[in-house]
Amino acid sequence: MKKRWLIGLVLMCGCTSVQVQEEIQQAESKPEVYEYEPQEWNFHYEQLDTAMQSSYDLLYAGMDTYVDEIVLQDVDEEQMQLLFRSILEDHPELFYVHTQYQYRVYADGSLSFYPAYEFDEEERDSMLQQMNALSEEIVAKAPDEEEERAAYLYAYVIEHMAYANNERDQQMDSFFFQGESVCAGYAKAYQYLMQKAGLRCTTISGEWIDDSLVQGDNSRAHAWNLVYLDDDWFYVDTTSGDIIDYGPHTCYQFFLLSTQEAQPIYAPSIEVPSTKAPEENYFQKHHLYLEKYDEEVLQCSIKRMKEQGDGVIELRTKPDEVNDLKAQLLENNRIFHLLAQQGIYADTLGYAQFDALGSLEFYLDE
Repeated sequence: MKKRWLIGLVLMCGCTSVQVQEEIQQAESKPEVYEYEPQEWNFHYEQLDTAMQSSYDLLYAGMDTYVDEIVLQDVDEEQMQLLFRSILEDHPELFYVHTQYQYRVYADGSLSFYPAYEFDEEERDSMLQQMNALSEEIVAKAPDEEEERAAYLYAYVIEHMAYANNERDQQMDSFFFQGESVCAGYAKAYQYLMQKAGLRCTTISGEWIDDSLVQGDNSRAHAWNLVYLDDDWFYVDTTSGDIIDYGPHTCYQFFLLSTQEAQPIYAPSIEVPSTKAPEENYFQKHHLYLEKYDEEVLQCSIKRMKEQGDGVIELRTKPDEVNDLKAQLLENNRIFHLLAQQGIYADTLGYAQFDALGSLEFYLDE
């Protein structure tokens, strides 16, 4: 019999950030103001006070209709930046709006905002038509139950996207047309599909906290999703769930994370609601979480691996107990015996762990 051994891997992910540039000028006069009323739920919109919501309405309406100069009353530069980010994170369909812009400050404290458009209206409408048609096909195949629906779309984005920089990687169209993007493109594509599926989802921008997630000289900037399922809030991170170093596979360690368990790794740019029932995170809800060594949970995870067909056992425990759990599974070749009980015979396994989440994965080394 061949000697059994394990290969160590560390889960690592990273993304680029949306870069915004501004030019400030002074002016004495300004054009007329118009009105707009939003027609749908938007997370970032709901975090603003009434005055800022009015400015959000104006800014969104202007960019939706290709206005070249949008006047905002009683809005300073910091507020303007918040408004612009909030709108782009609420509305992935504004993919044609460039992340760089200019603005002009007036003597009375108001300002004019000058968006840049990367596609004209005809091009935008054609692209949206194509993206909507594909979205309808994708969503039509998703299960009816909300969590299963969200999980299906999570896997779909991961399986049809590759992590790569390109000129469209800050927008959702990079998913539909290139099949390549960075964190912003992953997050906005998932958000768009979730919205088409009738599920509440927004994009959250911020930074990594955990150093192990920052690759080389990459920025700490990151984007992920906040979803609302079963009357509660959870994080979803399709970028980090796209594992190619081993498997490759759709990693559910980053699906339906409670905001509490995610605190050691994510620093959102705005305050987000806490998960009301953190024990309803994906791993605890699906019996993939171990408080201590538990063969029933381990067999459940192996059965799930067989169903998924990806050759990866996914487990979760307390962050400070990952190494203890790994040691217990390696002791006397326990993990190999557990696999054999379900008809899986392996001479070699690899493993990956992410201590900040308490994540441990074993994978068949084929």
